[in-house]
Amino acid sequence: MSAAMNLRMAELVRRSGVSRETIHYYLREGLLPRPQKTARNTALYGEEHVQRLTLIRSLRDEHLLSLKAIKGLLADQTQLSFTPDQLATLARLRRHKLGNQTADADNSLRTEQLADELALSDAELAELRAGHFLSADDNEIADQDEAETLRLWALLRNAGLTPARGFSPRDMAYINQAADLLFQQEVTFFQQRLHNLSEKETDALLHTVIPAINRLVSLRHERKIAALLESYATASDAAAHATPSESSEEPHHG
Repeated sequence: MSAAMNLRMAELVRRSGVSRETIHYYLREGLLPRPQKTARNTALYGEEHVQRLTLIRSLRDEHLLSLKAIKGLLADQTQLSFTPDQLATLARLRRHKLGNQTADADNSLRTEQLADELALSDAELAELRAGHFLSADDNEIADQDEAETLRLWALLRNAGLTPARGFSPRDMAYINQAADLLFQQEVTFFQQRLHNLSEKETDALLHTVIPAINRLVSLRHERKIAALLESYATASDAAAHATPSESSEEPHHG
């Protein structure tokens, strides 16, 4: 990093308006460059950290992007700013998301209320937060995606994926890993081939392309699961009709 790093954490917090705990979280998640360590528990930061934190706040608060989406955007972003065309696309994404949230506003509940409605335990909520499926506190309103995540987990649990059988929300970590991999591939794919999208093209991306990709992923997943279940059924059927071996037969006495 070429710029001088001479800011202590307290100054970085003051300059950026982001809390110490959040900065440490962003560092762990790879959203910020590593600081310059000066001692075991001391580090120095630079203007790049201030600018990056300002950008993350803008993308979260003004454009309503999730941290996962921000991380994907910043992974290939060599500059700490976006072109006018990119900002216009982000603005259209924001309007699209705001529209979805407004349409669902009548069904919004505080996380605690929704958890009670779905009979989710404190342990389940803690694991969902640890797995980055839920960020809202108990007294905060869960956004549309998080509310649906809670309902889907309750559906899975009620369908038989119960603690008694060894299942818990932490088992969904592989879903996050798969989504992260897919998202990183899509970011690379779209950035390399789609530039300066018009409003009509952005709408097509939101309402046609992304749902189509999601459906393709779902179809491939369903086919793989169906093939696996079919192999289980075939093996079970073969075992049921197998001829007992001579070693398992009753001994013959002459």
